[in-house]
Order: sequence, then structure tokens, then C-alpha cells
Amino acid sequence: MGTNPTEDAPEARRTGIKPSFPDAFLRRTCSAAALLAGSFVPVAARAAGTTDGFDLRLPSAISKFDLVHSALPLSLALLVITVYAATISIFHVRARRLWNEHFEEQNRMIRDAQAQAERSSLFLTADRQLLVAWNGPKGEPEFEGDPGIVIETTNAQRVLDFNEWLAPEDARQLHQKALLLRSEGASFSEQVKSLRGDFVEIEGRPVAGRAVMAIKIATGERLAVARMMDEKNALESAQSQLRTVLEAIPQPIWLRDRAGKLGWVNQAYAHAVDAPGPEMVLASQAEILDSDDRAVIRKTQARQGRYQGSVTAIFSGQRRKVDVVEVAGPEGGGGFALDISELEATRLALERQMEAHVRTLDELPTAVAIFDRQQRLTYSNRAFADLFALDAGFLASMPANGELLDQLRSKGRLPEASDFRQWKASLLAQYAATETSEHGWRLPNGRSLRVVITPNPQGGVTYLFEDETERFALATEYDQLKNTQWETLMALSEGVGVFGSDGCIQLSNPAFSKIWGIEPEKLQGSPHVEEIGAAATRATGTTWRNISQIVCSLSEARDDAQFETKTSDGRVLIVVTTPLPDRATLVTTTDVTDTVEAENRLREHNEALRQAARLRTDFIKSVSFELRSPLTSVVGLAQALAEGVAGELTPRQLTYAQDLSRAADAVLALTADILDLAGAETGGVEITRETFDLSAAIQDAMEGLKDRLGDAKVRLALNLQSGVAQVSADPKRFRHIVFNLLANAVSFSAAGDVVRLAVRRDEKAAEPGLTIEVSDSGKGQGAMNRANDGGAPAIERERGLRYSLAKALVMLHGGRIEVADDPRGGHLTRVFLPHA
Repeated sequence: MGTNPTEDAPEARRTGIKPSFPDAFLRRTCSAAALLAGSFVPVAARAAGTTDGFDLRLPSAISKFDLVHSALPLSLALLVITVYAATISIFHVRARRLWNEHFEEQNRMIRDAQAQAERSSLFLTADRQLLVAWNGPKGEPEFEGDPGIVIETTNAQRVLDFNEWLAPEDARQLHQKALLLRSEGASFSEQVKSLRGDFVEIEGRPVAGRAVMAIKIATGERLAVARMMDEKNALESAQSQLRTVLEAIPQPIWLRDRAGKLGWVNQAYAHAVDAPGPEMVLASQAEILDSDDRAVIRKTQARQGRYQGSVTAIFSGQRRKVDVVEVAGPEGGGGFALDISELEATRLALERQMEAHVRTLDELPTAVAIFDRQQRLTYSNRAFADLFALDAGFLASMPANGELLDQLRSKGRLPEASDFRQWKASLLAQYAATETSEHGWRLPNGRSLRVVITPNPQGGVTYLFEDETERFALATEYDQLKNTQWETLMALSEGVGVFGSDGCIQLSNPAFSKIWGIEPEKLQGSPHVEEIGAAATRATGTTWRNISQIVCSLSEARDDAQFETKTSDGRVLIVVTTPLPDRATLVTTTDVTDTVEAENRLREHNEALRQAARLRTDFIKSVSFELRSPLTSVVGLAQALAEGVAGELTPRQLTYAQDLSRAADAVLALTADILDLAGAETGGVEITRETFDLSAAIQDAMEGLKDRLGDAKVRLALNLQSGVAQVSADPKRFRHIVFNLLANAVSFSAAGDVVRLAVRRDEKAAEPGLTIEVSDSGKGQGAMNRANDGGAPAIERERGLRYSLAKALVMLHGGRIEVADDPRGGHLTRVFLPHA
């Protein structure tokens, strides 16, 4: 039983178990007793007189008695200690035996536990797995196993970051379950798929008060089952997603079983057949297509396995055109119907729009040519064919771009190029470009073209040819016109100045500075209007202050202004300000000194003429009055003689008396006409409008011409429009108008001529009224123009008087008189009298 302690030490070190407390205590007690006994043995021996083995040398002052008496208690103490040590040794031996037995039992249990641990470790490492254990909710994790089964790392701590090797949703769920395992001891068993594609089994449970989670890769049957479950879940998910997508599609979709019956439809199908939901459709087997179309579909499926075509169906009570695709399979089939009514309408609208665009392009003056990605001409408008004189058949053959360029070159419709191949290659390189390019072509025939080449999104390019020949010509003409206008402005005698909205002068001509006495240097640099006013040495008064107020006015309503001023040297100026659209102001200054002086002279001359006219009128009135009295006496005496008051006259005397009476009447009538003409010119004649018989008035006028017609042997032809019976005018003045026109025509006609009088009324004209035309076969208007010529015959002067009197009376009626040559020869006078 007694095992040497020194022999137990290696075993303790090997097993890792320290010696027990009783064994250590006994050892320490025995050692102390032995040391104490050893220290007192020499003293006792000295007292007994024995010195064997000891060499004790004491001071001489200490007596033996003292030594004997002092050693005796020590001996007794030694005896007690010895007895105590022996007793303790006995107990120690017994305890030692018991503890050795206990120690052996503990070593045996440790060896068994180590063997069990080795076997458990062997079993655990047989499968690739990772164990994670926690001592509590806040305990640090302990790992056992290979973390590389789920993540490429040797740091097992990274395994607990589930997001590194699991999908986000799986990682979130596993994290929640791990927290419940640690906090509440909730067990779980989970199978997930890692990001590497492995199927991982994760099991967590409490073991001996600790939370343990085992992570391992599924193998064998578990792996096969996991794969099958994953495929099943994927199929179910795909099927669910597919159904969700099919339900969301707004077009009717259906599936059929082997018997051809509807097995599933989406909500759009139910809506198309006016059913509350897909369940009612399946219950009633409501078909979206009619029986004839379904029969055609079944026949086509029997031959080809699928059907695709356009049919007409009723969708929600409306007839629609749809594209149907239905496929047959071993387990049934399915199909869908695509409503193309709006697409068809859009296609037709697009075709119409394209036709409209084509018509529009054909009407454009800009030549357009479109080439596809194969560089073939697909479209060209009429302007393109006209511009390059190309045959319609050639354009319809869709020539290549290079071929078209060669054709244009042969016709001399391309710019001259020193290296045509390189020029052509650079032009065709636009098919690979991404940006629009612009070129200028100068053709041999003198035309100037602006060519814009634009790449099309679908491939190909579009050419736009704009003929700028006219624009260049207009630009040249514009530049020439601008230069001409500028030179004209500089050469104007009127001073012109343009002031901007800021009041500074922008433009002026030399006359402007000359008129106002401004040095040309002071107009440079666009000075302000006030500075110009201060520099105007010839200005007087407030002229430039007024100009400055107009130029700097902020009023929205700006009107033209004009005023007259005088310079310091007495020149008279007219200043006109004109607002321009950009709030600028045009100031025009005109020196009207000569004009004012001429106007004053003309005014004085006119006043003298008016005074002379008044004197002439007064003279005519006085002479006429003086002539009327003796003429009246002459007429009375002639009539008395002709009537035989003074006695019977001989035939010759009677003829003389009658001639005297007619001559006196003629002179009296002429005097009356002269008075009427003078009164009409001075405004002393008034008309009184009345409604009278037109035919009677004309007859009265013609009655006064009988003698003249007979003497001149001239016939009178009257053409009076039917329905013209009444006329509104002054009866007396109207008769004078007709009489003077006829008398003028008669006096201008030769013997045997015919004087024509035509009267008509036009109520539908823009200005309704009465028209009187008098024509004769005389010398025409040319002779009348010589009426005032001093060398003309008296008859022409008379005609001038008659015409002047008729014109004055017509003007008093508000009418007009026209003189022209008659197309039939002779003279035509036309009078128009408006309705009052």
C-alpha cells in the first residue's frame, strides 16, 4: 500500500492530477519533527557528558548544572514530539493507503475518459462536420472540426457570420435560431444550401447545460433527398412565379388537359369571357374562340403540333382581332391570345402617317435621299430627282450609294475632286459615323448645295440636299444693297442719327454733324445724347433737351414726334423722332430753309392770284351786268321790230330784225354762262336737288340746240335706257350740263356728222348713279387740249368754255367728268352723277 511519493510525482505529472491535501500535510509535519529532534540531540548529549560525534564547545561561564537543568525540559519536549510524530505517522500511513487507493481509482477513471474521448473524437472526425458550443447566452463559442466545409478559411469564428456562406434569408433565419438555442435552449434542425452549392445540415440542441450546434455536409441518401427537395422547391417556386407572371399578363392565357378541356386560365381570360373569375371559367368551360376557329386550331395542331394565326374573337363584348398561339403536348397543351386590334390600327395609322410623310417630303424643296445599312437607296423625294435630273426608273432600282455617286459624276452633278476615289471613300465612311456631318458642294453648273449626312439609328444614312444658290445670290444682293443704302445714308442731305435704348448714339451720317455744327470726332465712341446736345454749336433754345427727353423716355407708348426749330445762324430745321422696335430712336433733321422761303413766296404768289381772281370775277360780273341792260334793250327792240310794232317791215328788214334778235339772245346767253362759270369757281352758285322727269329735261336742252343743229347740219341721236324716268338733281343745272355738252359736240362736228347722247343708270355698281355719254366725230381730244391756245380758232375756245362750265356744274353735283377718244373715232365725254 505504501507508495513512494517520489514515485507518484511522475504519475501525477503524467495524469495531470496533483497530490491530495492530507498527503502533503503529513509530509510537512514529519519533516518539521525531524528537524526539531535533530537540533536538540547535540544538546542532550553534551549534558550527559558524551561527545561522540559532536564537538561542542561551550563558554566556560556555563556550568554543567545549568546544562543538565536546561536539557531536561528539552528532552521531555522531544519525547512528546516523538510520540506525537509516531501517532501522526500511524494516521498518515492509514490515510496514505486510502488516498493511494482513491488516486488509483481516479487515474483509472481518467484513463477511461481519455480513451472515451479518443473514441468520440474518432467518431466525430469520421464525418466532415463542425461543432460549435456555448457555455451560456454570453459565453464565447468553442469550435471542434473543420470550418472549411462551408467557407474557405481556417478561422472557425467566420463560420458564425452566416452571411458569408448562406443566402441572406437563410442566414437571417439561422441567426435567429442560434440566438434562441443559446438563450432558451430551443432545439432546431435545418437543411440549407450554401453559396458554394453544398447542402448543409445544421442541428442545434442543449447538451449537458451547453448549447451545441453541429454543422455538416449532407452525404449519401441525405444528399440525394436534399437534392430532390431542392429541385422540388425550385420547380414549385418556378411554377409559382410562372403562374404569377401569367396572371399578371393582360392577355388571355389558358392550359388544357389531355381531353382538351380547360385546366387553368388567367384573370385576363376570365375578364375576356365576362366571368367573375377563373374558377367560374373552369366550371363552365367558357371558350374564348368560336367552334370553327377551335376546329381549325385542332387540325393544325394535329399536323404541325402548334397553331399560330389571326382570328376574330369577342373580348368583353367587343369584337377584336387577335393573334392566337396554341401548342399541343403529351399532357395537354396551352395557348394565348394577343389582342392586336390597337396594333393593327396603329399599323394602319403608321402607314397613313408614313404616306403623309412621303407626300410631305415630296412637297419639300429640300432634296432627301435615304440609304439602308446595305447602302441601298430606299427612298428619295421628287426634289432629289429634279435636283440631280435622275430617271425615276433608275431610282426605283434601289441603286447603291457608290453607284449613285458614279452616276452623278458622269452627269456632272458632283463637285470636282482631284482624287475622286478618296473623296468617295470619305463620303461612304459616314455609314460608320455616329454624328451628323455637313458639307458644301459647288457643282460645275454653278449651283451651291448644302449637304447634311445624318446616320440613322437602324443603320444607313440620310442625305439632305439644300440648294443654297438663291440664298447666296440673295446674300450677295443683300450685301450690295446694304452697301448701297449705307452710301446713300452717308450721301443724304438730311441729318440722320440713331440712338440706342441707353441714350447713346449708334449711327449717324456726315450731314447730321454738319447741320448741328458738331465736330465729327465728338461723335466717335457712342457718346450720350446729352453730350451730343452740348456739342451742337448751332442748336438754340431747348431743342436738344426735347430730343433727349424723347430718346430717354421710359414710356411704353412712344409715338412719332416732329417739331421745327431754328439754328443760331437762322436756318430752319425740321426734327422728326421715330421710335424703333428695339427701343432705339431715329432722329432725322432736315434743313428746310429753302423750302420755307419758297413756301412763303408761293403763299404770297397764291394770295396775289386769289386777289387777281377776285378782281377778274368782279370785273366779269360788272361787265356782264353792264352788258345785260343794253342787250336786254336790243333784244326787246329787235322783237318789237320783228313783231311790226314800228310798222310793217319788208322781208329783208324782217330777216335783219330776226337775226339781230337771235344774236342778242346768244350774247345774252353767253353772258349768263360766263356769270355761272364765275359763280361756280368762287362758290357763289348753289344747287337745289329735285326729282324731275329725265326725258323732259333732255328734250328742253335739245330744243335750245335746234337752230345750231340746223345751221351746222348735224344730226342728234338719243339712246335713253329703258326704266330711267326720274332723276334727282338741280333741274336747271342739269339742263345746262346736257346743253353745254351737246353744244360743245355740235360746234366740234362737221356737216353730216352725228352727235350721240346716251343715258343709263347702274344700280348694281359699287357706286350707283347716272352716266351720261356724249360722243361726236370731231377732231377729238387733241383739239380740245388746244382750247386755251391763243392761235386756236374761236370755235375751239367756245368748246373750252362749254366744257369748263359743264365740268363746274358736274362738280357741284358731286360727280365727275372724263374725257377720252371714242374708239369709233372722234371725241367722248362721260359724266357720272351719283345718287343723292
